[in-house]
Amino acid sequence: MSLSILSSKPLKIAILASGSGSNLQVLIDAMQSGELPIEIVGVISNVKEAYAVTRAEQAGIETAVFSHITEGDNVGKRMGIKTFERHASAKLKQWQPDLVVLAGFMRVLSDEFISSSSAPMINLHPSLLPNYKGLDTHQRVLESSDIHHGCSVHVVTAELDAGQVLTQAMLTVNRDESSEILKARVQKLEHKILPWTILLIAKGVLDLQSINDQIQDANHLPSLPLKLWLDD
Repeated sequence: MSLSILSSKPLKIAILASGSGSNLQVLIDAMQSGELPIEIVGVISNVKEAYAVTRAEQAGIETAVFSHITEGDNVGKRMGIKTFERHASAKLKQWQPDLVVLAGFMRVLSDEFISSSSAPMINLHPSLLPNYKGLDTHQRVLESSDIHHGCSVHVVTAELDAGQVLTQAMLTVNRDESSEILKARVQKLEHKILPWTILLIAKGVLDLQSINDQIQDANHLPSLPLKLWLDD
């Protein structure tokens, strides 16, 4: 879909989250203050106890939790990914978002789910992709000789953390810091890069349809990813 730079309507966003929802909270705050021209239409979680659900409920945002089967012979059993995707797809069709944001969502989605979505999907990943796809990125960086680390926002594809990287925020690694300290520093970058990226999408600066169709005019626009140096 093409998101027009001239559109005056807020960008309708649905968010998938599995954890504490600190990035969700940043988006809620930015929405409520008017800093971002967005409307968060709903939050889906695959974890019943995820604090992201509480944050959404406190903000009056509709939530949907698909973590365990609630009826039939398998009541109480954890949902398989196919069952989760069926429920999540139905909810997204109901909400009709312009953009789906994966923020701390910890399940790999199928190509069928991604391709059937009427809205593009982006994901926030805690590394400078294509380096360190997957889990435990902070510890893996500390065990390497890398001097830079950070986070990336990328288009979601069926291949794990492999879609076009849209934006990145970087910092310098301190060799004597722990993975928890490094994680906390990167989270500060996440809280800046995600709303900035969504603003660029809402204003039409990043046209996800053009990017997906590989028709971006490289002669007139900076090449992706757009990078922020946000060292502390």
